[in-house]
Amino acid sequence: MKNRKRMTKCLIVFVFAVYLLVGIFIYQDYGISADEPTERISTLVNVKYIFKILGIDKETGIEVPDLTEYKDKYYGTFLQMPAMIFEFHNENLGFVFWGRHLYTFILCLIGCAAFFLLCKKLLKSDLFAMMGTAMIALYPRFFSEQFYNIKDMVFVATFMIAMFVSVELIESKFKWNWIFCFSAATAVSANVRIVGIIFLMLMLGYLFVDYLAGKIWPIKYKSQCAHPFICGGSLLLLFLSVFVLILPITWENPIRGIYDVFTKFSNFDDWNSTIVFMGKVIHKEELPWYYVPVWMLISVPVWYLILFAAAIVTGICVFVKKLKVEEKSILELFSKYKYIIWCILLIAGPWLGIVIMHSTLYNGWRHCYFMLPPLVLLILFEVEYLFWEKRKVFLAFLPVMIIGAILQIIWIINNHPYEMVYFNNVGKHFASSFDRDYWHLSSLQAVRYILEVEEDDKFSVETPGNDFYRYLLTDEERERIIEADSPLYKIETYRGKTGNEVEMDGYEEIYSILVDDFKVATIFKKNGGN
Repeated sequence: MKNRKRMTKCLIVFVFAVYLLVGIFIYQDYGISADEPTERISTLVNVKYIFKILGIDKETGIEVPDLTEYKDKYYGTFLQMPAMIFEFHNENLGFVFWGRHLYTFILCLIGCAAFFLLCKKLLKSDLFAMMGTAMIALYPRFFSEQFYNIKDMVFVATFMIAMFVSVELIESKFKWNWIFCFSAATAVSANVRIVGIIFLMLMLGYLFVDYLAGKIWPIKYKSQCAHPFICGGSLLLLFLSVFVLILPITWENPIRGIYDVFTKFSNFDDWNSTIVFMGKVIHKEELPWYYVPVWMLISVPVWYLILFAAAIVTGICVFVKKLKVEEKSILELFSKYKYIIWCILLIAGPWLGIVIMHSTLYNGWRHCYFMLPPLVLLILFEVEYLFWEKRKVFLAFLPVMIIGAILQIIWIINNHPYEMVYFNNVGKHFASSFDRDYWHLSSLQAVRYILEVEEDDKFSVETPGNDFYRYLLTDEERERIIEADSPLYKIETYRGKTGNEVEMDGYEEIYSILVDDFKVATIFKKNGGN
């Protein structure tokens, strides 16, 4: 038995080590997203402010505005600050952004490790825990975005860490060490995206319900927390303390600062662009309530959705069965199934908030990526139930899960580095009716193609949105690209476009990057050569 456990631990470490090596091997394959330079500037602005407060006379290497005058001053950059190590004494922006890519990947890997520990804690199975972690790590969109999406994917990582410490806090019956860990982890999560406060809200709600259940049914139910009001007050106070500590804009006036942050992001309206959804180009104010569900239906692997549907059916059946027993069933639902209820609230709560408040969502469903971990955990609860209670059904699903995982890995290999435009087997037939490469990442590969096929030493090219790809080129490659009013080449990445065909007057299509037969980027060349 000991040898088996040792072998299992070695296998788990080996799998994570291999994944780390894969990340180290490929982190330079991706371009620079449209948001990365802005996030970098936001970090530098906050670091400049901290240096000023601490009286440190050190330049950040770039001229940036003061924090109080900065338009994005309320954005948290705490977890981005360690990436400043790539900035000092270095003027190579390619090195800086690639360093940030590797750093972002490591944060996401830590999040996956926390999710593994969470699943192992709840399911008591290394196998199920590895399955759940693989479902997160090998989701194609996550696989690519874990390198360059330092906001949404880092939030997913902190979300999984917060999920883990939440369970540990409850299972420890609110020991002080986990109270501190929970407060710190959730404050860091809220620093990345304010929706992370949901963990504090749900924990305070749990303490309240746990206290009421113990008072109303003292014989049938024993409260998990002996001092709920002390614990609740401590959680709130510690959360706010850490939140202020890691958000410099709140330092001068913490109360006003906290109010401004929550007011700002409860009704964020600074973004003014369009979104491609179901074949239409729409404004953010026109997003329907089913925007996120549709995106999940077309871009989450089908076998995830099948198992999730099975989990819903099972949950309804168990709920109806339990309701046949009077008040005891209520306690059982709260006590035995509290983590299932918790997962549902982690998904449904933010989604309902988005719908009710008409919150701003950018391209795709990246602002709601955090919903995938609790969804996967619900799937694992279903798999565990089938394994113990419906073994034949489990064996019927097993080939689906194995084949689905293998096909995902094959898809990632075949379509690397364009995993960010993944649509499932149903969604890929409608991909041209939705946002694709909305961050223009494929511009890098398109320009590199031109560099290979263009025979002239110098040529001009126009890329959509930005030219951040230049940072990742060698000096020799950059010198070949010149400015021109009427460029020789134009690149289209289909942001804000529907369909697979785009025409440019005076230009003809010479090459397109295809994924599942839909276009991600197209290179046009001027008619007549020069």
